[in-house]
Amino acid sequence: MNERPETRKGGNTRQKIILSAIRLAARHGFAEASFQMIADDIGLSQSAVMYHFPDKNALFEELVKTIIAHNHEVVSGLMGIADGAGSRLLKHCLGNVMWALRYRRQDAQILILLYYLAGRGENFSGLFTQMIAAGRERIMAHLLAGVREGLFRLKGEPAAVAEIIQDSLFGSMLYAASAPEGSVGSAELEGKWKDFIAALTGWKDKGSAPILPRLPKRA
Repeated sequence: MNERPETRKGGNTRQKIILSAIRLAARHGFAEASFQMIADDIGLSQSAVMYHFPDKNALFEELVKTIIAHNHEVVSGLMGIADGAGSRLLKHCLGNVMWALRYRRQDAQILILLYYLAGRGENFSGLFTQMIAAGRERIMAHLLAGVREGLFRLKGEPAAVAEIIQDSLFGSMLYAASAPEGSVGSAELEGKWKDFIAALTGWKDKGSAPILPRLPKRA
């Protein structure tokens, strides 16, 4: 069934609001990115913005959902149909760090903000907990696949190993989003993650081609 024209228009307006809010929040901070600033940025009235998002908590939740979906696109784009579980897990980790580096001036700033706000309210804490839990589940899926494929001999229970990897990955993403430009080298980054995954899973990389031949430029 086709969408009604007004439904499509409303969806486009909503998306413009979200993308504007991400840009302005990254530039000025979310507290300073007012509905009026967003309205001025995209040529709407403040009331039109608030029709879609009645308060800033609702808007921030949508920002988080948007950057997570974008993150998933970047990470999924690295995966190959012939990849084994070891390569998929490595690409998952490197893809997340690459996303934080590539979009450090926009999307990744929302990630940092969510981390900061998680200890300052139940809404933010719930969003953060859901995001971390979902990431851990994806890592767990790669770990269990590696066991089934005979590639992994885990150094602990799968849930515990997944938690260690997720905690390390999130820390790397925060660093990538805030570190000085040029302070992260692609070969060094990839080598460290290979060694880290091998130490926890027993995975032996069979000389695969570099996943990050060079680090992406900042957005």
